[in-house]
Amino acid sequence: MSVKGTATRLPTSRKAATLLLACTFFSPSAFAQTAATALPGAVPAGNGTLSATPTTEPGATTGTTQAAPAPAPVPQLWRPSSNPGDPIYEQPDEAGQPYADAENPYEPTVDGGENPRMATEPGQTPGIRLGTLVLRPSISQTINTEKQTNTGGPSRRNYLTTGIRGTLTSDWSRHALTVTGDGAWERNFGSEKDGEEPRARIEADLRLDLGAETTANLKAGYEFSREDTTDPNALTGAAVQGGEHRFTAGASIERDFGKLRGLAALDLSRTVYTDAKGIDGRPISLSDRDQNGANLRGRIGYELSPALIPFLELNVGTTQYDRRLDNSGYARSSNAYGAKVGAEVDLGEKTRGEAAIGYLRKQYDDDRLASIGALTLDGKLNWSPQRGTNVNLGLRTTIEDFAGGPQGGWVSYRLDAGLTHELRSNLVARLTGQIVHRTFPSSNTEDAVEYTAGAGLTWGLNRYLDLTADVSYQWTPVYDSNELRVGAGLVLKR
Repeated sequence: MSVKGTATRLPTSRKAATLLLACTFFSPSAFAQTAATALPGAVPAGNGTLSATPTTEPGATTGTTQAAPAPAPVPQLWRPSSNPGDPIYEQPDEAGQPYADAENPYEPTVDGGENPRMATEPGQTPGIRLGTLVLRPSISQTINTEKQTNTGGPSRRNYLTTGIRGTLTSDWSRHALTVTGDGAWERNFGSEKDGEEPRARIEADLRLDLGAETTANLKAGYEFSREDTTDPNALTGAAVQGGEHRFTAGASIERDFGKLRGLAALDLSRTVYTDAKGIDGRPISLSDRDQNGANLRGRIGYELSPALIPFLELNVGTTQYDRRLDNSGYARSSNAYGAKVGAEVDLGEKTRGEAAIGYLRKQYDDDRLASIGALTLDGKLNWSPQRGTNVNLGLRTTIEDFAGGPQGGWVSYRLDAGLTHELRSNLVARLTGQIVHRTFPSSNTEDAVEYTAGAGLTWGLNRYLDLTADVSYQWTPVYDSNELRVGAGLVLKR
């Protein structure tokens, strides 16, 4: 058996090198294009052509260097130059390049639809796809304790709260539908029913994209709640306050005229009151408070910049009671007029909101009821100082009607504040606050201020199950009333 040494293989290597050099001189442009793909380590010569000598690693033997065959071309997102005089740049790392198509896209379903997208917001579930709609329902069960102190003395109750919440959103290329709803049912431990406060709410909003510069919205909603014991219209000594059914509907259209932005909106409402229950168990009718309402408003704004739009808004409204006279013999139907000036601010995802100052006046059909005028302060702010932290502020001014007697109504200023912060990816902390300031310009009644503060934690055990804990405190000094609530429970989501 004979073994060939280095001396035997050396002539063969020299022949290959000679052949490679000959190809370089006779076809330089073709070889330069091939080298750009096959030899990323090649360096350009002074005349603009590529040197045929590849870059050698330290320690390699030059006498045994062999030209490697050119690999098959592979698809790439960058294109090398075909001109010999252009510089050749190093090939970028393909791992950091974007791909035109996903490597592992969703496959269509059997019926030709799309698979639901994965949730992108923390704590959000994929939901249930219903054609082109996505439903995200949740149900909660909490155990709570409540302690109240007022002029009637202290009271305490322990109760369970069963809540249901859901959102229905559309996945359309044009237009958008959003339906939100929630409700809660309280059950006291034992046979006592005092203090139970069922509530429900549902709202639907349909946005219609009528063109590049025109958008219309159609809204409808329903809400039920019991009157708060600290409300000026609450019945003194009633075992159970009356319930309030409120139906709403509205339509608006918004259009851009170059730098000008116009908005016209109409809001309708229907309010029906259920009977309250006296201490002796007898029903107390509140049907004389049933009413219809309508409000028409128009806004015109001028875009100084995409981030700042000053505006002027005018509104006119009416409230018509089912009965011309209430139980105390007063005609409480009324008309309202208002105007305000303000500005919209849009600084992107970090800061958005608006603020306005104006004047609102309400005049009653009964001349014995004094008209009410008030300075209005309205606004809202959504601020995200950092990722995972959100601050919400809201300010609203309204004129409310008394249920009876020689007084027309009162002015209510309401400030709401909320803070949410992600302590961890599955742990969210919440802080809430509210201040309601009521003034009574048509009477000598002392102004009433109501303070509410709350805190809570939500721990996501997994994508579909949360553990919650909440505490809230409400204090109304003028009525010497305070209320403390503490609760904890579970939320099952889908």
